[in-house]
Amino acid sequence: MTTRRRRTLRTGTAAGALLLALAACGGPGQAGQSAGPPVEGGQLTYALSVFPKCVDPALQARGLSAPQQFVETLTDQDRTTGEIVPRLAESWEVSPDARSVTFHLRQGVTFSDGTPLTADVVKANIDSLKALSAEGKTDTPLISSLNSYQGTTVLDPATFRVDFGDPELGFLRNVSDPYFGIYAASTVASSYDDRCAGTSLVGTGPYVVDNVVKNQKIELSKRADYDWAPAGVTNHTGAGHLDKIVFEVVPESGVRVGGLLSGQFDVADDIPVTDQDSITGAGNQLLTGLVPNLVPGLRQNPFSPLGGDAVVRTAIQKSIDRAEIRDTLYNDHYSLPTSVVASNTPYYTDESRFLQYDPEGAKKLLSDNGWTTGADGVWQKDGLRLAPRVIYVSGTVQGATQQELELIQQQLKRVGIELQLLPGTQTEYTAVYNDKKNNSYDFLTGSGPAKDVDFLAGLFNKTNPALGGADQPELQAASERLNLASTDAERRAAAADLQELIISKGYWIPVREQTKAVGIRSGVQGVAIDPYGATVLYDAWKQDAS
Repeated sequence: MTTRRRRTLRTGTAAGALLLALAACGGPGQAGQSAGPPVEGGQLTYALSVFPKCVDPALQARGLSAPQQFVETLTDQDRTTGEIVPRLAESWEVSPDARSVTFHLRQGVTFSDGTPLTADVVKANIDSLKALSAEGKTDTPLISSLNSYQGTTVLDPATFRVDFGDPELGFLRNVSDPYFGIYAASTVASSYDDRCAGTSLVGTGPYVVDNVVKNQKIELSKRADYDWAPAGVTNHTGAGHLDKIVFEVVPESGVRVGGLLSGQFDVADDIPVTDQDSITGAGNQLLTGLVPNLVPGLRQNPFSPLGGDAVVRTAIQKSIDRAEIRDTLYNDHYSLPTSVVASNTPYYTDESRFLQYDPEGAKKLLSDNGWTTGADGVWQKDGLRLAPRVIYVSGTVQGATQQELELIQQQLKRVGIELQLLPGTQTEYTAVYNDKKNNSYDFLTGSGPAKDVDFLAGLFNKTNPALGGADQPELQAASERLNLASTDAERRAAAADLQELIISKGYWIPVREQTKAVGIRSGVQGVAIDPYGATVLYDAWKQDAS
């Protein structure tokens, strides 16, 4: 095992890397990098706030960092520059029309079951993901990235070509996302239920899945023969330092924080703002990162009279005081949203002029468009009260939180908009969401992980289940332009136009930038957050390992 200096191979358009800050000790972006040579061995216990719907990232494992330890992708991103760097693929060529990408695989890579990484296995993976996407069983970013996928051709055991019907300039970045992890043939052949449960996941990563207990824990063990860590991403080569990693589900934030302070946990996810000072004050570390994504916010139901009204959406946009939300609920680790995507997402454009707090402007807009205030101070028009309904899953960490929604409710009330909050269980939420065409709600809350702006084309195309095929010609045309862009210049312009349209017409109403906050016990070194916002433990080690 050796340590390595980071390097960047410039193979694509420069992009914003994950913005990181570390409190207490250690260097930028990684916990405790100056504590001497790594100590081998020991178990790291990681407290999770939630157990995802699925353990396999392709099948909706948002917020789960375990996959980053056992599955790898074809490409990756340099942690400093955001440049695309090799991972399982050592090189590639993109065709002039951006409709084909030819990959050359790294030699000597094997899955944890001993089978080799080959072009045939990768083809089987991509074909399987496309089939699962067609059945609606994969996460939204994957559906978008394979939207025009036509097939994969194996050229030799280590070379394959991926073909698309449309230009796919973002594909190299897309295949760096965890949802595009490459698994052994046995995983590809396994059932959806087994993949979702995590019981059949065999990857090439430095750790191996030993045991999964739904809603309780995921146990990983070190793979001794791992020796193909990507340059520009890691600080050493060879096997991981830790013998074992255990992810435990601890929903109560107070228990996660208390466990970290007592030494029960080595790392804890989702540290609340109110507890961050106690973490660092006790000599522990706080690692925070701005996550490139669709920022947490509100999304219209295009079939409801209120959600489908651009005037109403714009009035709500103007009535939200995002600075008050940040200053009331967060601290200076958290940024105000300035677009539909985070400010470190590739091809981001600053649309903050449409996100200024302007309650008087909201009132004028409503008045100019035929709305009048009733005796109770709430705007009304043609017998319809301006009382939009927002659905969300109780206790969710995806999208706007209940605290944020309650503060927004107070802000909108000052303008004469009566926001109705409708929390429910996942089952209740799904039933209401699926009934959108019958005007079952006006807005939902959400967010979305992505390292490339291409995902906007899929999220705001009418084929997306959240839009249910609704006819919104202007939005549809803008998403199609981004989807069909064939040059970097066209793509950048289309991405800027789509972001402006989404924000200016309120197709997405941002609430905040999404910041990941991870607590790390004193003496734990080398913990990092990747460009996807997930915690990576390959370089991690414990000074008191035993």
